[in-house]
Amino acid sequence: MDENGSGIDIKYDEDILRLINQLKTEIIERKWAEKKSRDALDYAESIIDSVKHPLVVLDENRKVISANLAFYDLFNLTPGMVLGQPFLRISDGFFNFEEMNRLLSVKPTTEPVVVEIHRNFHLIGRKYLKAAIQGLQYNVKHLNFSFLTIEDITEQKNTEIELRKALEEKSILVREVHHRVKNNLQILLSLLSLQISSLHDESPEEVLEEARTRIMAIAAVHECISEDGEVDRLPLQEAIRRLIEGLDALFDDGVQVSIKVPVIFLSINQATILSLVLNEIVSDIHKAGFEVDAPSKRIIIEGQTTGNEVIITISDNGHVKEAPRRLINRAKPESSLGYILVKNLVEQQLKGSWKTRINKGITHEIRFNTEVDSAFTAQPLQEI
Repeated sequence: MDENGSGIDIKYDEDILRLINQLKTEIIERKWAEKKSRDALDYAESIIDSVKHPLVVLDENRKVISANLAFYDLFNLTPGMVLGQPFLRISDGFFNFEEMNRLLSVKPTTEPVVVEIHRNFHLIGRKYLKAAIQGLQYNVKHLNFSFLTIEDITEQKNTEIELRKALEEKSILVREVHHRVKNNLQILLSLLSLQISSLHDESPEEVLEEARTRIMAIAAVHECISEDGEVDRLPLQEAIRRLIEGLDALFDDGVQVSIKVPVIFLSINQATILSLVLNEIVSDIHKAGFEVDAPSKRIIIEGQTTGNEVIITISDNGHVKEAPRRLINRAKPESSLGYILVKNLVEQQLKGSWKTRINKGITHEIRFNTEVDSAFTAQPLQEI
């Protein structure tokens, strides 16, 4: 106490205690605020990491404040290489290229600005990316942040490219098929024109039947197209098999046909012409190659290749004495429509050769070169 006994010491102690309490309160509030800030930061970090696509938070100077795990995983980077660094200088300018410079030069707004990127990254290879930047203003201290998202769309783009390529190929295929169909229609018109000229020699029923088999020969080839889808790689054996099945059902005369053709692929042009040739020869054998009561009736179709040359032989075991009724040995072969067709089709369309020989029946040998097809255009069939 002082000389007056006023109790100043007691008042001084109370002021000290009050000041200490205020300091304690401020410290507690600051720690609480710091903890709240840390909790908020941890929460923000967890939100950033939960984003599916790579995400980077940039300050107003384009330095990296935060990045999520997806970002590190996609670009094969580590936090030590990224955090606190100007984004364009990360990993010796990993992102310093035209599209990213253009994106980061835009003033961020609440509406995202998007660019597409296609380039070869030295750490992760060639990628298609979609990058977007969007601004966010934080009220405390008027801080401005930007969210930069980078989506890897490589798989999607590659799928689009493949689909576009497939559509282009399909479009080319459709145009090609239309062109080939036009050629086939031209051949059919020529066949019908020649058929009309022979009406005085054949009955209407025979004319229609022959027209039917020729259309069937073309259809046999087109059935292979619809299943295989390639107009320049038609399996010859399958086209022949379909044709022979149709002729067997039509004639139903007990003739056994054996097909010994290896794997040979032809274009639709050559396959169609060859199918028509085989139709003429095999139909002729069915109609006039055997005696009615012959015990064994056989036709053998064989094929082989020598380089680009295809050799097809059609043999039968018919009786030679029946030959005058057949396609190639008539007294006047030029009067036979079948003869005219085979000669025209082989020599004019296939640019090949057709030879025959007699040996326990008749053997036809057809040779042509597959390279000739590149300049194929259907020519009208002419009478000989």
